[in-house]
Amino acid sequence: MLKIKKEGSSTAFKVRSAVAAILAVGLLASGTSMNAATAAAKPKQIRILYATAEANSAAVQAALPGFKKATGIQLVMDTMPYNALQTKVFAEFAAKSSYYDVVIVDTPWSPALAQNLEPLSSYMTNPALNKLAPLDSADFIPKVFYDTTVYDVKNPSVHYPNPTATVDAAAIKKNGFDVYGLPIQANALSLAYRKDLFEDPAQKAAFKKEAGRALTVPKTLDEFAEVAKFFTQPDKKLYGTTLMAGTGDWATDDFKTLLAAFGGDGYMVGNKQELNFNSAAGVKALTYYRDLIKAGVTPPGTTSASWDEVATMFNSGLTAMTMNYHDLKLDAAVKGGVIGYAKVPAGNSEGPHFGTWMLSVNKYSKNKEWGYQAAQWLTSAGQATGMLKNGIHPARNSVYTAAAKLSDPNLAAYYTTLKQALAVGAGRPRLTNYGEVDAAIFTMVNNVATGKAEPKAALTSAAAEVKKLLEAAGYKVPN
Repeated sequence: MLKIKKEGSSTAFKVRSAVAAILAVGLLASGTSMNAATAAAKPKQIRILYATAEANSAAVQAALPGFKKATGIQLVMDTMPYNALQTKVFAEFAAKSSYYDVVIVDTPWSPALAQNLEPLSSYMTNPALNKLAPLDSADFIPKVFYDTTVYDVKNPSVHYPNPTATVDAAAIKKNGFDVYGLPIQANALSLAYRKDLFEDPAQKAAFKKEAGRALTVPKTLDEFAEVAKFFTQPDKKLYGTTLMAGTGDWATDDFKTLLAAFGGDGYMVGNKQELNFNSAAGVKALTYYRDLIKAGVTPPGTTSASWDEVATMFNSGLTAMTMNYHDLKLDAAVKGGVIGYAKVPAGNSEGPHFGTWMLSVNKYSKNKEWGYQAAQWLTSAGQATGMLKNGIHPARNSVYTAAAKLSDPNLAAYYTTLKQALAVGAGRPRLTNYGEVDAAIFTMVNNVATGKAEPKAALTSAAAEVKKLLEAAGYKVPN
């Protein structure tokens, strides 16, 4: 998940774009290839650069001592919040630093960084390097694995052609791609709703009288709008839903989710930089979004809200529904409140936004084999299952089977929905300057949400800006 603070975002984008440009021009693939027949010398420690709450550092931190117990090697993990982490990661690779052996990478960064990450297919197919924990590649959720970790470094804009195939490192290599990390925290938009309100006899009777049908959790966008309108009850200080319409990546995530739901390309920009978001489906998505806000079914502050604010709105009991990237917890003051989860409502199609963090081996590390083993161990089914109690978002099917049996019913229900969302989600376009493109799109969404622009005109303007940004980054954009 790309989290960009609202304050100073333009400066942050300029810094990241400058660093990306340096990387694109000055960084060359280097590093020695792994000698599979020779075990690497055992270091005293492996250094990991990691995120904070965005990738659930607490869950990973709790697992670190187990690696030392198993190997005698200490895992030392430095954590940083998103913006500081992104700057640090790009700076480390620009300097070709060997200090960190393993680095966490968010998917928007990968196209610019892939050439500096160690390709892992030969590690994954080497039995000697997968003894600490079973690799079991086939256990990974295919769409998550391919969207997050599989690249052709000669053409990093291209997605793997068969993203639903069972994960097989040898087949990936044969198809001209390689693996540049292992997924550790898989985020996707899902719908949370007040189960107690949906099951309340008085609410059910009132909805049946008003709508002529039973009150159900919305599965379609039409139902979502209808239910949101119904639950907007000013006398109860209750609104139907929230939207992440503030100027930030979250607004892009809302838009691309609706774009996919209306039958458009949820990735927004194609493998050959086609501007697929500027379409009839794009107009429908923005119009639907704008109309929800105009209808008054969202709380005040919606057009400046991020994923943090909408979580607060929902947790406080202000709304009946919301969409977010993680499980939620109602405040103690919301007496009798119970949360339920469901997939994001669909139109004639679906593609909820998703994005996953991966653990990558630094190509400049002096401990690459042990760095791989540390990353492989941390992302194994056994470790991910142990991290469930701390809320990790798994990338493996078997871990979701274990998650369904958790004693916490709220968390177990969330995991069931998260797995469903990850199986059908749409990730981000693969662009070295995604941050700039993202800013153009979330600004467009906010302009429409606030009434500053009409959907079609906003899309036309944003497409022209994105075309200039892509061409400035060296891409050839089709007319």
